[in-house]
Amino acid sequence: MIVALGNYVTVHNYLRHHLNLSPEVEADHLDVDGIARVAVLAVAHSEEYAATAHLVSLVGSLPVPSDEPKDFWFRLFQASGSAIFLPANIKGQVLRALGGDGLGLALQMLNALTDMDRGQRAAAALVITEALKEVEVTGFPAERIGEWWLSDVESTAWRVLHATKKTVQVADQKDFEAGWRDS
Repeated sequence: MIVALGNYVTVHNYLRHHLNLSPEVEADHLDVDGIARVAVLAVAHSEEYAATAHLVSLVGSLPVPSDEPKDFWFRLFQASGSAIFLPANIKGQVLRALGGDGLGLALQMLNALTDMDRGQRAAAALVITEALKEVEVTGFPAERIGEWWLSDVESTAWRVLHATKKTVQVADQKDFEAGWRDS
C-alpha cells in the first residue's frame, strides 16, 4: 500500500521522518507495532488510493456490462447523452482503476458529469436508481438514490484528481503544521 503514496523518494522521506526507519530495514526486522505504524502512515497518506478504491466501488455497485443490446450501460448512455458511459469507452479506465490508477476514470467521469445538462443528469439518475433498487434505502425518495450516486461519483472523482495533482513532501507538512500552530 505504501507504493500508492507516490514516488519512491517521498515514501522514504515519510518513513525516515515519521517512523525513524531507514529504507533498508527489511519487514522481518519490524515488530507488530512497527508494521502497524507503517500501515497507519500508508493509509494516512494515500488519498488517491482511497479515493480510487471508492470510485471503483461506486462503479461496482452498478450492473456489469452485458451482451444485451439495451443493457443498463446503453440506457445510461442514452439518458446522460455521454458516450463515456458505453463500456467500450470506459473499460480501459475501469481496469486501470482496479489496478490502483484511477486518474483516467476520474477524468472521464468528471467530463461526463460536467457535460450533462439538468435534464440529462435527472434522466441518468433515474436509470441509476433503477439499477440500484436492490440497495434498500428507506425513508427517502427513490429518485434521490441515483442523484446521490452521481454526486458521490463527482466528488470522489474530484478527490482522485486533486490527490493525483498535489504533491506533499515532509517539509510541506512541517510548514503546514507550523503555520497552524503559529496562527
